[in-house]
Amino acid sequence: MKGNIKFIAFILLLIIGMFLVEQSFTKEFTWNATFSKSDKQPFGCFVFDDVLSSSWKGNYSVSDKTFYQMDNDLLSRPRSILVVSDYAFMDSVQLKSVISLLRKGNKIMFVSSTFSPLLVDTLRIVAHNSFISDADMKLMIHQKPQLKSLLLCDSTLSHKIYKFNAQLCEDYFSGVDSYEPKLEKKSEDKRKPTWISKLPSTVLARNKEKFPVAFSKKIGKGELFMVSTPLIFTNYGMLDKKNAGYIFSLLSPMKGLPLVRYESNVTNNGEKESPLRYFLSQPPLRWSIYFALFTLVLFMCFTAKRRQRVIPVINPPVNTTLDFVKLIGTLFYQKKDHLGLLRKKRIYFAQILKRETSIDIDEEALTMELCQRLSNKTGIEAEKIYRTLRDLELLEYDMPIDEKTLKDYIDRMNEIITNSYK
Repeated sequence: MKGNIKFIAFILLLIIGMFLVEQSFTKEFTWNATFSKSDKQPFGCFVFDDVLSSSWKGNYSVSDKTFYQMDNDLLSRPRSILVVSDYAFMDSVQLKSVISLLRKGNKIMFVSSTFSPLLVDTLRIVAHNSFISDADMKLMIHQKPQLKSLLLCDSTLSHKIYKFNAQLCEDYFSGVDSYEPKLEKKSEDKRKPTWISKLPSTVLARNKEKFPVAFSKKIGKGELFMVSTPLIFTNYGMLDKKNAGYIFSLLSPMKGLPLVRYESNVTNNGEKESPLRYFLSQPPLRWSIYFALFTLVLFMCFTAKRRQRVIPVINPPVNTTLDFVKLIGTLFYQKKDHLGLLRKKRIYFAQILKRETSIDIDEEALTMELCQRLSNKTGIEAEKIYRTLRDLELLEYDMPIDEKTLKDYIDRMNEIITNSYK
């Protein structure tokens, strides 16, 4: 009893000590862009979703329903759909569902740094994206940031210039309208216009080089929005008081409808998220899991020592039939009754052939047709099988057989038996 109390006290002191050590560590931010509703890091969407839930008029929610599921939801009314990710993946089925939703009066906004080639080709635009490393992200905090201007230019939005860290707004579009600068074309764009690309585009925001970073197209009764600054639509952008208005300005055309942010339950590496993955991503929860496993292992070790019992040795069951066959064979061999032993072997040989090849050599007459069937089953030449079966028929007569002849007969029968198993 005293030993158990000491053990429990030791574990509690160990947990308290590790908790104090953990709290004394300087907490560092992780700059991985997850866009997850449960991620409180700079590039998660916990704060983003929380603010919109309390401020969006008309209901705000986060859903993992695909565009196909939304399009086939007969009870749903028109809504605004927001997609924030680092790669807006889309196949032909999803593209058809997106177009169908737009025609029904839904508004869809894609906020991403990289867009699916299928979507880009349909709009006949070019999406320019740049890679941002974690080291570049940390420079935004540890060094004086380089600012880059974004201008809201649509008449329905307030004409205002917002200045962001350059790492957050390096991506842009080209081929949207005629007011943007002309890029040097390495090769002529031979893509034929689609009916969607022929629809007029409204540029909502431009960068300082006059390239669009956000634009919209009215398709059917709905409207499609394309935005190239996903890192701004995160906790980092929402907590930036000087620039948070940029987010609400771009979302303002979607007001009046319920807003649904589509969040796929898949991480950036294509792996499906799980509750355990979230626990492991939070240091306090991760340490609690480690301590629980460590305590469980210690408990199992102490319990195993006290309750361990001697495990009796259980011998495998003896194959008495095999022992009997060996005994009979030994008796025949010791008595030099080679003919009797060979007749027993011949009976066993006929039974195996009947079981494995469905050919009964005791009931059928010995012919070349019979031997050919056995040859097809075993792969041995028919003439060789015929000679073996013909010689075995002589066993019906009492004739002296020496040990060499006995071995030759048995080897020939074993060869046929072995090939019948294949």
